[in-house]
Amino acid sequence: MNPCQSEFGQFLEQQWKLHTKQPQLVREELQKLQVAALSEEQRIHVGALACHVHGEHLGEWRGGIAYIDSLLTAQPSMSSETHLRLSRQRAILLKASGAPYGFENLNTSDHFHIITLATPAAILMSDPKLGVDIFAEALVLLPQLRDIARHEKLFGVMTANLTCDLIERNELSSEQKTILAIIAEKSFAIWQRIGDDFDKEKASFRLTQAYLAVRKPMGYGSGRYVRSVNIES
Repeated sequence: MNPCQSEFGQFLEQQWKLHTKQPQLVREELQKLQVAALSEEQRIHVGALACHVHGEHLGEWRGGIAYIDSLLTAQPSMSSETHLRLSRQRAILLKASGAPYGFENLNTSDHFHIITLATPAAILMSDPKLGVDIFAEALVLLPQLRDIARHEKLFGVMTANLTCDLIERNELSSEQKTILAIIAEKSFAIWQRIGDDFDKEKASFRLTQAYLAVRKPMGYGSGRYVRSVNIES
C-alpha cells in the first residue's frame, strides 16, 4: 500500500473529522497504515493524529508510544527533521502519562511544544494534577522563547480547545471545575492580546461558558425533571 498524496489527504481529513466521536475507529484505521509505504511527510501527519487520539481521547499511552515507535523504526534512513517531529510526538505521550521523556537534548522551543500538547492529554485522560503542573511549566517557559508570537498561538489554541473539551463534559469534579476556570481565564487573556476581533469574541464566549460550567450543580444533567414522576397524569 502506497497512498498517493491526494488520497492520503482525504483519508486524513476524514479521520480528523471522526476522531472526536469515534476515536477507537480512527485508531483501527491508523493501524492499517503500519504496513503502508508512507512518505516522511505522511509519517509526520499520521504520527500527529496517532499521538492525539491515543493521548487526549483514549489515554492509551503504551499503545500510542508503540505506534510512534513503529513509524520511527520502519524507515531508519529518515531525515533528522522527521525523526525529531516523531520523537516530539512520542515525548508528548510520555510526558502526559507521567513518565520521564528526557528533554535534555531538545531545544527550548521543542520542550515547550511537548509540554503544551501534553497538558490536555494529562488533564483529560491521565492525572489532572499532573496536567496542571505541566501547564505551569509551560507558563514559566513561554516568556523565555524567542519566537514568542508563534508559541503564544500554539498555547492559545491548546487552551481554547481544552476549555471546550472540559465544557462539553456532562459532569465535572470540583477539581476539574477549578482547572477549567484557570485554563479558560488564561486562554481569554492570550486571545485578547494576540487575536483578531473574531478570536476575541470567541474567547469571551468560551469564558462565559466556562463560568457557567463551573457553577453547574453536580447531577444537573439536562436540567429537566422526569415528567412521568413529577407531573400528575
